[in-house]
Amino acid sequence: MTGFHPDSSPVDTTWAAVLLSERDVAGQVPINFVTHPVVSLRAACFGNNVFDYNSAVTCISNLLAVGYRRFVVDLYWCPERQLWTFCPVTIPTNADVVTVSSTVSATSTPAPSSTATYDSAESKVTVVSSSSGSNLYELGPYFCSKDLDVSDLVDVFVGYFRETTSQMSVYMEYLIFNLHAAASASTPDEPAKTVTGSWLPKPSDYLSAWLEDPLNMYIYGPAQLADERSNLNNSWYQVENGYKPIAEYFTTIEDSDGKQSTPDGWPCSKYVQLARERRILLGYGTIDSQLDGYDEISDNEVLFPPGYLTHIKNVTIAESGTLGSCLYDPDATQVSQANSSWAESGNIPIPNDLNKTATLWQVTDMISNLTACGLSPTVNDTLFGATADTDSNPYRNVSLSTSWAWAIGEPKRADSHDDQPKMDRCAIMDLSLKGRWRAANCSETNRRVACRVNNKPFTWAISSDMSTYDGAFDICPDDSHFGVPRTGLENTYLYRHALSQSKDIMDPASTDAAMREILLDFNSLDIGSCWVSGSPRASCPYASDPEQLERRTVIVSLIAGIVIFIITALTLFVKCNANRRNSRRRKRVIEGWEYEGVPS
Repeated sequence: MTGFHPDSSPVDTTWAAVLLSERDVAGQVPINFVTHPVVSLRAACFGNNVFDYNSAVTCISNLLAVGYRRFVVDLYWCPERQLWTFCPVTIPTNADVVTVSSTVSATSTPAPSSTATYDSAESKVTVVSSSSGSNLYELGPYFCSKDLDVSDLVDVFVGYFRETTSQMSVYMEYLIFNLHAAASASTPDEPAKTVTGSWLPKPSDYLSAWLEDPLNMYIYGPAQLADERSNLNNSWYQVENGYKPIAEYFTTIEDSDGKQSTPDGWPCSKYVQLARERRILLGYGTIDSQLDGYDEISDNEVLFPPGYLTHIKNVTIAESGTLGSCLYDPDATQVSQANSSWAESGNIPIPNDLNKTATLWQVTDMISNLTACGLSPTVNDTLFGATADTDSNPYRNVSLSTSWAWAIGEPKRADSHDDQPKMDRCAIMDLSLKGRWRAANCSETNRRVACRVNNKPFTWAISSDMSTYDGAFDICPDDSHFGVPRTGLENTYLYRHALSQSKDIMDPASTDAAMREILLDFNSLDIGSCWVSGSPRASCPYASDPEQLERRTVIVSLIAGIVIFIITALTLFVKCNANRRNSRRRKRVIEGWEYEGVPS
C-alpha cells in the first residue's frame, strides 16, 4: 500500500467540534473506559470476499477518516509464503497462471470460475482483473491480491499518523488481531489444517516482528503499561495535572514509602498522546486452534494478550430497536459496580434493506444508546452490501452516531471567531433531548448546575440555586463541585439523576427552560471551536497563539471552498469543451443514511 489515502469527504465544522470536544472532555478518563466506534475490516473492507490490494488502501483510509478508532483485523497465516495475509486461502506458489479478461467488482460477489484446480504442481490458477486494476487470484469463493498482507495495513496507519500530528487531529487508535490459519488452495471451502513444526511462524515472523519496527514510535505496549503501573509516582503522577488519569477509576495501592501503584489502572489519552507521544495500542483478539503452536506470549512487549483490550457484552435488542439491558446501574456508586472497562457490543443489527422492521432512525438511536450505556458499538456487517471503499457514507454515519454528548446541530457557531459576540459558548444538558447538550449564552442563561459528588464518576447532585456560568462554581452543595460528564455512561448517570428529581425542580416536559436544562462546566469562551472546563477564564490548550485555531478553521474552510470551486469550474470546462452532453452524471441514490447527525 502507499499509505493513508481516503477518498471520503471530511466531516463538517460542527462535527469536527463534536469529535474534538468529546475527545477533550474524556481526555483524563482512563482509556479503557472511553467508548469508540469499532469496525471489523473483514466486514467493512472484504465483506464480498474480494481481497483487492488497491481497494483495501481506500477502505482502511476511509474508515480512519470518518472516525473509527478500534479495528478488528482478521489475519491468516500462510505457511507456504511465511506471511500474515488478509486472504483466507493460501495462494499457490507453484501453479500455472491462466489470465482471463473478466472483471471482479467489489460491490458484488462474482461467481467462481470452473477452471481453477490445485491438485498438483501442474494445476492452473485463474487470475482476473478487479475494477481497481489489480490482478486477483480466484480461490474458490475468494478473490485475492497476491501482495496484500499485514505490512500494507501498517503502511496505512503510519501514513495516517504522519498526516495527523497536531493536537487538534491526534486520536488514539487500537488494532485487535484475530489469527487464523489459511486454508489450502486445493480445498478453499474446507477448514484449514493444523499448522505444526517448521510451518509455524518463526520468531522473525511473529506478528510483533511485522508491527514493531514501522510502528515503534507510536506503540504504547504491555511492557510500558506494567512498568508505569508499578510506580505511579514516576509515571502517570509525574506529569502536569491536566495529563493525569482520574484516580477514582482504578485501584491505587500505597506502600510505607509513599510509592503508589495500581494492579488494574490504565493511563488516560492525554497522558499517552501528549506526555508519552504514543498513538496506538495493539492486541490479540482470538487465535484459532489450528495455530495452537503459535507463541503469542513472546509478543508481550508489543501486543496485549488475547482478550486484554476487549470485553464483549451481549446486549439484547427489543423489537422497537431500544436496548433491553445496559451497564447503567442506578444503585452503583463505584466504577466496579458498573464496570465498562473495554466494553464492546457484539454487533449492531443493521438491516441490509429498508424493508426491515427497524428503521434507520431506530438503528441510529440504538447506536447512540449503546454509547450512553458505556459500550463501544461494533460494526460486524457489510453495510447495505457495500464495502467502505465503494460507499463510506453508511460507515461514516454509524461512526458519527456514536457521539454521546451534543444534540443534532450542536454546538452552535462551532466556527465562530473571537471578533464575533461570544454567544452560545457554554454547554447545558437538555432533559427534553434525552440528556443531550446544547450551547447557550454564558451570561444570560440562569440555570441549576451539575455538581459532581466527592469526585466520583457516577454520583451527581443538582444545585438548589440557579446561576449563570460565572457564579456556578460557588453554588454546589458541600463535598461536590461544578462538573461535566466525561463519558456517555457518566452522562447517563447525570441524566437519570436529574429525571429522579421532583417535578417542581426538574421536569423534561416543562415549557420553562429553567426546569429542563442543567448548566455544565464546559465552555468555549476562549476560542469558539475549543471547549474547556474549570473556569470562565480557562484557555484553549492547542496553541500559545489563541487565534491559531480560529485561523486554521477559517483557512481550512476557505481552501475547501476554493478547491470545490476550481474542481467544479474545470469539470464544466471539460464537459463544454468536449461537447458531451450525454456524459452528465446522474445523481446516484445511495441506499443508506442521508442525514448528518445523530438522534436526539
